[in-house]
Amino acid sequence: MTSRVDDAAGLLRFAHDLADLADAITLPAFRAGLEVEYKADGTEVTAADRDTELHLRRAIGRAHPGHAVLGEEAGRSGSTGAPTWIIDPIDGTRNFVTGNPVWATLIALQIDGREVLGVVSAPALGSRWDGLIDGTVRSATQDGRPIAVSGRSLAQGEVSFGGLKYFKRAGRAGAVARLSDATSRQRGFGDFWQHCLVASGAIEVAVEAEVNLWDLAAVKAVVEAAGGRFTDLEGRATADGGSAVSSNGLVHDEVLALLHVDR
Repeated sequence: MTSRVDDAAGLLRFAHDLADLADAITLPAFRAGLEVEYKADGTEVTAADRDTELHLRRAIGRAHPGHAVLGEEAGRSGSTGAPTWIIDPIDGTRNFVTGNPVWATLIALQIDGREVLGVVSAPALGSRWDGLIDGTVRSATQDGRPIAVSGRSLAQGEVSFGGLKYFKRAGRAGAVARLSDATSRQRGFGDFWQHCLVASGAIEVAVEAEVNLWDLAAVKAVVEAAGGRFTDLEGRATADGGSAVSSNGLVHDEVLALLHVDR
């Protein structure tokens, strides 16, 4: 692959088509009393999770038969090294089953190990974000309007944390306290939403201590396309490091330093 994505705009349109397909399944099922099952790791799953991923896989297979797919519910299919669509059919399933509208379908395309586009569709919130990285050209939108990260400093800024117990389990409870002391405001928006808030300039930092590739690939593309920076807690520019830090870029190194005082 060259530095540019072949037919980048077309691939982004296709990703939005996939999001439309997902919304048509997930939104009618929200607050519809679906039966909840539990996976081996104790997390919830519903028929809507499985149906959404199945339909997206079929649509990708018809439109791009040479592409691979990695999904939360059915794992990986397709050739290693092929362009790979990474799907989380419902990010925030716990919210979905409890009636909390903060959940979304996450769709990303990874080429040569890089996330080149991402779409985050949160129909119960009435919002959709996208990001496209096409060579040196980057663009990001929320509901069709261009977005960009903020220019605020860490002292002026707001930080959002993922599940706090995961920071404790990772031996990073002190990092939560240090980031709280270093910022003007602290919240726990969680899941995809906190990273999209970073991309849209509403907050400056979002951190998660335990998370999967399908939770992060789409939001990484959105944050980076909006001018921000996205790494794991070790500072590696990856969505597959098991943790996440997204920021407006200006504060990123400062945040990483605060995360590593105990390391």
